[in-house]
Amino acid sequence: MASYNKITLIGNVGRDPEIRQLSPDRKVVNFSIAVNDAYTDRNGVRHEKTEWFRIEFWNQKADVVEKYVRKGTQIFVEGKLSVRTYQDKDGKDRYSLDVLGTDFTLLGSREGGDQGGSGYSSGGNSSGSGNTYTPQATTKEIDPPLPPAGDGDDDLPF
Repeated sequence: MASYNKITLIGNVGRDPEIRQLSPDRKVVNFSIAVNDAYTDRNGVRHEKTEWFRIEFWNQKADVVEKYVRKGTQIFVEGKLSVRTYQDKDGKDRYSLDVLGTDFTLLGSREGGDQGGSGYSSGGNSSGSGNTYTPQATTKEIDPPLPPAGDGDDDLPF
């Protein structure tokens, strides 16, 4: 059986991205996003939990992140999980679960507010540039109503 490594997240950027130029044609950007989850326990008490994910983008995507992403930006990220191993100051092995970003879409307004309406998508396009500004729909289409349920006397082939 084949393997599949993909993660999708929607969260808020926790700090301004950190950019490193490794060579004239190689750049990496790192930032963390907070993803909130809420649930109600058996006793009706609501609990909220925030998970932090370290995100990494390279080269052209890093250029776009550098230009548009700031602390507080709501972002949709697609990527692959990667385990990074390092040694702490005491020489102990430590592990970090990172997201190697493959694509992202900015959510909310371009001014950084959270009112919806437009976003930046780093998805590919037919011109090959890989970066397009894509307005998000501000209204939802209403699905047509479902036909009424039959009386159950239909001839079914099984």
